[in-house]
Amino acid sequence: MKRKITIFKNLNEPYEAMLQRGLQETPDERFVRFFEERAKFRAFMGIKKSLKREIVIRKVSWI
Repeated sequence: MKRKITIFKNLNEPYEAMLQRGLQETPDERFVRFFEERAKFRAFMGIKKSLKREIVIRKVSWI
């Protein structure tokens, strides 16, 4: 994929462009694009594996 540099006139234009792109896509296409963008972000940030999330409930020490 060839990279393209886009210059916007103000800070609202990128937001409006993403809204227009989202309106043109089907929910299935948006779902697939979400995971593609997430994979690009993780590669860019150097995140190798999926983050483990858990909730730990412990008794507080001051009681």
